[in-house]
Amino acid sequence: MKLLTPVPSDIEIAQACKLKPIRVIAEEVGLRESELEYHGPYIAKVKLEVRDRLAKQPSGKYVDVTAITPTPLGEASPPRWSA
Repeated sequence: MKLLTPVPSDIEIAQACKLKPIRVIAEEVGLRESELEYHGPYIAKVKLEVRDRLAKQPSGKYVDVTAITPTPLGEASPPRWSA
């Protein structure tokens, strides 16, 4: 790992990364083409049927990646509730 000084901003870090196509990642973890719903070359949803096929496999790790939209000041907007 190469540490940079000064520490780059989040956007600089994100733009410096080379994305790996989701098709390649799915193949590496043993998912079948028919078990994916593609949303472009880098995003896919995994169909629930995968649970049945892999039910007897040892438990793995679940990673949930999500995002929120920041305000112009860089802070996340809190949810708005109405009464």
